[in-house]
Order: sequence, then structure tokens, then C-alpha cells
Amino acid sequence: MSAKRVAVIVGSLRKESLSRKIALNVIEQAKGRLDCRLVEIGALPLYNDDLEAAEPQAWQRFRSEVAAADAVLFVTPEYNRSIPGVLKNAVDVGSRPSGKSVFKGKPAGVISQTPYRLGAFGANHALRQTFVFLDMPVLQQPEVYIGGAGELMDSAGKFTSTDTVKLINSFLNAFVAWIDKSGQKEAGPDFSDFMQRREQIARAYVNGDAAPLEAVVTHEDPATFLPPGGEPQQGAEEVARAYVKGAKQFGPGSESRLQVIHSEAGRLAFWSGVQIATVKTPGSDTAEPVKVRITEVFRLEEGDWKLVHRHADIPAAAPAPARSRVTPDAAAKTERRPSH
Repeated sequence: MSAKRVAVIVGSLRKESLSRKIALNVIEQAKGRLDCRLVEIGALPLYNDDLEAAEPQAWQRFRSEVAAADAVLFVTPEYNRSIPGVLKNAVDVGSRPSGKSVFKGKPAGVISQTPYRLGAFGANHALRQTFVFLDMPVLQQPEVYIGGAGELMDSAGKFTSTDTVKLINSFLNAFVAWIDKSGQKEAGPDFSDFMQRREQIARAYVNGDAAPLEAVVTHEDPATFLPPGGEPQQGAEEVARAYVKGAKQFGPGSESRLQVIHSEAGRLAFWSGVQIATVKTPGSDTAEPVKVRITEVFRLEEGDWKLVHRHADIPAAAPAPARSRVTPDAAAKTERRPSH
């Protein structure tokens, strides 16, 4: 079974920040136990509900990357006895819109650090307060407060303190067990929750970003793709390449929403409905309306839904009403016919 994926969020933007160096040490040390991936937050616009109508692409990517993870690990410094504003903004972006939080139910872990001696206790617990509302079960022990962090690493940013390495190793062992215990069940994530993620993936795709879709595409045969007006694709790798290629025909500024007509989930899951979009091609300022009928089938693979079949077609336009062939004389006779 593959390692659980962990989204690692660093609460500092500075390139040489101690938090980032610690996060990179943790990622390296976790190899073979957890698939840890940095999720960047520096480009996220400040949360403003007005922007939800045209969700910024940076928000889309962040939400999709967190949604794709099995758990979230926060590594943060302390600012004014609390968390940095940029980290709070990332929490806000991921928690909205209401009812569609990408953090909901995901196991969480916290590592806080400071170049001073208190270990960023204030930041650690300020962040834990948000988990109550975010509905994130957080690992309680071992707690990791790293004081004097700058003295524990060499010039390359590698830990030189064996005690710190042991602490991180103990934390990772506990975090793996915590994810297995409190994370998503083997039966797979709730399909209705997954479809919220699918909505975000669709929006990213019509803006030319195939990465969120790649995260849910199977790499195990069988897999099929029937594109609108194109050649059918078969085989997991061929289908995956076709999806990546298809995203390149779209450009930033496109919009999309899914209308789900029917969906069911068991060991396999599917949904059918309509995608309504306005799309731009790269370099174009003109958006064209597009309506596509879609059926997608997903297979449960290692606790997550993976896209194994997609059929998309463009509905035919409704035929125009047939013109009357009645002659004027016939029309006159019809008008004089008595009604019953």
C-alpha cells in the first residue's frame, strides 16, 4: 500500500526561513512512511468573499492540492504570540466557501519553531484553536516545539542535533499511526465530498491547469476516454497524456460549473450530468460558452477515487421548427372548417 499523502504548509514566506528548512528535513526523514509535499501559500490573494464569483487560480490550486492530501502538517514560526498572517490567510482560503472546506476531517499535525527559547508555544496553540472549527483531528503527542532552531542545523539546512532528529522521528511515527486511525476510511472518501473537489478540478482544468486532474486520474488499466469529437483513448497512460494535452487548449479567465443529474457510489462510483462553461483559448480575451454532457466513472484505489472512464459529448442543437407547406387556398379551407 502506498504511503499516505501529506500536504505540508509552511507559515513563513522567506526563502531561507527556519520553518522551511525544518519542513524540508521532515519531508526527507518521512520518506518511506509518508508522501509529504510542500503546498505553497505565498501567492494566495487575501481572502475576500467577493472573489468567490471568479475564484482566483491560486486559490483553486491551493484548495485542490490540500483536498488531494490524506493529512496536513503545519510548520510555522510565531509572530506576536500567534501565527503569521499569511498562514491564517491560507487557513481561511482553504476553509471557504462555507460547507466546502478542504480541511474538513483531515488529520493534522503541528511543528512550531523559533530562533529563541520558547519553542513558539503561542503559535502552536493558536493554530490548534482553528482545528476545532475546521473539524481537523490533531495529533496531541508528541508535541513539537523547537527552540533555538537556528543552532540545530548546518549551513545547508540539515539537522545537526541528534536529539532533534529523534524527536522528529518519534513525531512521524505517531503521525503515521494517527493518520491511519483518524484519517479517511478504507471504504474511501464520501463521494459527495469528492464531487466538491471534482468541481474545483474542473475549474482549474478550463483555466489550463491539468495538475489537479492528474491527481485523481488512474495509472492502472483499464482506463478509457471518449472526448467530444475526438478519437477514443484506451490505456491508463495514454488517457492521462490526453487529459494533460487537452488542458493546453484553455487559458486563464475561463469559468465552469457542474450540474450533477445522477451519481452513485460503491466500490465503483459514477456521476452524469452537464458541464456549463465559458472558456478562453490561450492569448484570447474572448470567452465562448460551452455545454458538455459528461459521464465519469471512478474506481477506489488505495482509499481515494481515481478517474477510470470519461465520456463527454456536446449536445446537438434543437432542430428548428419545420416550415408549413400549406398553400393559401388550403389555409382558407382550414379556417372555414367547423370545429367540434
